[in-house]
Amino acid sequence: MDYITDFSYIDDLIDHKGVRNAVIDVDNTITKSNIVQFYLFIKKQELGEKLWPLYFSSFVLRAPYFLVLDAVSRDAFNKLFVLRKFKKYSYAQLEHYSKLFFEKTLKEKFISFTHDLIFHLKEKGVHVELLSTNFDLLVKQYGQYFDVPYRCLNVKPEGNGVTIDFSNLDGFKSREIAKFDPAVTLSIGDSKYDLPALNHVDYPFVVAKKDEKWMGQINKEPRFIKADIIQIGETL
Repeated sequence: MDYITDFSYIDDLIDHKGVRNAVIDVDNTITKSNIVQFYLFIKKQELGEKLWPLYFSSFVLRAPYFLVLDAVSRDAFNKLFVLRKFKKYSYAQLEHYSKLFFEKTLKEKFISFTHDLIFHLKEKGVHVELLSTNFDLLVKQYGQYFDVPYRCLNVKPEGNGVTIDFSNLDGFKSREIAKFDPAVTLSIGDSKYDLPALNHVDYPFVVAKKDEKWMGQINKEPRFIKADIIQIGETL
C-alpha cells in the first residue's frame, strides 16, 4: 500500500484537473475516534476516578456485542447504541460534553495528514465539507475548528432529554454526496460505510493502515492516507 506523503498530488488535482470540492468523513478519517469513546468519556466524567474502573470493566464485557452489531449494520448500531445511551442527557449536557471531549480527547487524536490537508485545501480555495453519520453536537466541534460546513444527524431537545433524527439515515451519504459534481470532487473516508461517497467521486482517498477486503469495492483506484496520529503542536 503506497501512501501519499505530501500535497503535490492534491495540488495537481486542483491546478490541472479542476478539483474544487472535498467531502470528508470524520471518525477515523480526521481523528482516531468513534461514538463509543464519547459515551465512555461522559461516563467517566459522571462517575469519577474511583468508580470508573468498575464501570469500564463491565462495559468491556458487553463490547463484543456492539462491535459485531456495528460490523453488520452501522444503521442498527446507531439506532440501538447511540439513541439508547444518549437520549437521557439534556441538550445542554451533551453540548457541554461535546466541547469538553473535543478539547481534552479528540485534539490528541488528529490524523496528521488529514488534519493538515483540510487547511491546505482551504488555502487553495477548495470547498471542504464534512459528511458524517455522527450527530451534530459532536461534528459541530470539527466544523468550528476547521471553519467548514458539515452534514450529519441532528440532535433535538425532547422533554428532559434529546432525540436523534434517524429519519434520513438510510441512504444519507448517498444523497449528500450526490449534490457534488464527481469530476471536480475528492472524497476521503476510512471504511465500507464511506463507499457511497468514495464511489461517487472521481478522486477517492482512504485513510488506512492496511489493505482491507472492502476496498476492492471502490470503483476507481484510491489513493491512501496513513492513519498516523499527531497531537496539535507536535512537529510532523
